[in-house]
Amino acid sequence: MPGNVSSGDKLTYAIIGIIIIASILAFWDFAGVIIIAGSFTIFLLPAHRYLCRYMRGGFSSAILTTAVAVGIVGAMYVAAIVLYDNLDYLMSLINSILEWFNNELFSGGSVYGEKVNPLPWISDFFQSSLDEMRNYLLGLLVMAPMLAIKIMILFLSIFLFLLFGEKMYTEIEGILPEDSSDTVVIMRNSVVDMLYALFNVHIAVALAVFFVAFPVFYILGYGHIMFYAVLSGILALIPIFGPVVLIAFLILYAVSVSDWYGLLIILAIAWPLLCAIPDWWMRPVLMGKRASINPVLMFIAFFGGIAVMGILGFIMGPVFIALLIGCYRILLHKFGDGNGDGRDVRSDL
Repeated sequence: MPGNVSSGDKLTYAIIGIIIIASILAFWDFAGVIIIAGSFTIFLLPAHRYLCRYMRGGFSSAILTTAVAVGIVGAMYVAAIVLYDNLDYLMSLINSILEWFNNELFSGGSVYGEKVNPLPWISDFFQSSLDEMRNYLLGLLVMAPMLAIKIMILFLSIFLFLLFGEKMYTEIEGILPEDSSDTVVIMRNSVVDMLYALFNVHIAVALAVFFVAFPVFYILGYGHIMFYAVLSGILALIPIFGPVVLIAFLILYAVSVSDWYGLLIILAIAWPLLCAIPDWWMRPVLMGKRASINPVLMFIAFFGGIAVMGILGFIMGPVFIALLIGCYRILLHKFGDGNGDGRDVRSDL
């Protein structure tokens, strides 16, 4: 890049900058969709490169995009139907636990001479929460037109990113100054590692937990096996504390109904297969050295992203955490050792 920029070039850069900013503001409502599409693209690129050996890039992009669309829509539809159909069953389990708490922990208790009975207001709290969930799901129907447009843009963006994204990245990287190439590599590796952990590892673990849950809950004998399998798979997407929530809930339920055989099955079979092995063995082995990301950071990324950005935060939260980690590693690279040898800098993050 020349050291002196002519007035004509300055005007060109200004116009380009204005157009880019105006475009971002105009399509800001779809920014999350574009980021998610880019995340899926990075995950699908190895498969795209493999398929391009045997067919044209357009066919490969179309096949992968269609596969992703069918997989996502099918999984979300099945999960929503199963969870919605079992809300009353879930409420009955909660009521059983609350009655046990009331009878065992609060029987005979009194405040200012009156017996304490927290069951009604606790039960009302859970019932109102379930009602709000129902209303939220029904509210999605009102947003169906905009949701359909965003879904269409998501899959079209995945198709275009697969087809042209790698070439665009190479062209942009080629015009960057050489002294900034190390920074770009560090940031790229940080984001790719996070997305690798998000898709390859956590989705693989969730699928494994989903299929293992069928025989586990068949042995447990509580029925509603599909409900428990879907719930186990969804919670397995959340590292550290995800499946533990379900196991703790089942332990409370087994104790509340004095099902000691069920409690033994939960502790001896369900907890190791659905919690311990996936979190303590599968995730570290699958992530390996490539995605050395602290699981606590992944937990913060999931819940922080969902709390701030809704369901889109499930992907965008980890992406932003990856960018912050990349900035930290760039600072270490630039100012930590001072040798400027261009090597990739890893931290305990």
